[in-house]
Amino acid sequence: MTVFRYLAIAAIAFVGACSMPSMEASPERDRDAQALLEDIAADRDDRVVGKMSAQNSEADLRAQLPFIKTLVPDGPPPQGVTSGWRANTGTGGTTYALRRSYDYPDRTLNVDTTFIKEGESWKVFSFHVSPVMKPGAQLPEAGADAPSEPQTPTPST
Repeated sequence: MTVFRYLAIAAIAFVGACSMPSMEASPERDRDAQALLEDIAADRDDRVVGKMSAQNSEADLRAQLPFIKTLVPDGPPPQGVTSGWRANTGTGGTTYALRRSYDYPDRTLNVDTTFIKEGESWKVFSFHVSPVMKPGAQLPEAGADAPSEPQTPTPST
C-alpha cells in the first residue's frame, strides 16, 4: 500500500508540473510592455486600445488615457529595466505580470503590466503607471481642467 501511495503522489506532482507556467522570464512580454509605453508617450491611442484584452472597456480606457499621459514625459521613453515578473495559470486563464522601471531626468516611472492569454495571443489586461519624482523635480500637471490653487468648498445655505 505504501508503494501505491508514493506512485500516486509522484503522478500528481508530474501532472501538476505539466500545467505549470514557464519559470523563465519572457523577453517577448518585456518588448510588449516597452512598446505599450512607447505608444502611450506617442499619443497612439488606437494602438494602445488594440493591445488591450477584450475584458476591458474601450470607453473607460480612452477616458483614462489623458491622465495617464500626464505622468509620462514628452518624447520617446528610455529603455526600461524589468525588475520582476510572475506567471500564473488558473481557472481565470494564463497571466504574465511584470514591473519595468524607466529612468527619466526628473522621475522614475514604475509600470506594472499584466498580460492575459486570449487564444494564441497575449493582450494587456491591466497596467499601472507610478511616477517617483526625483529631488527638485516639478510634479506633472494633472491637466488643463485641474485648478491651479486649492479650492475651498462653498458652504450651502
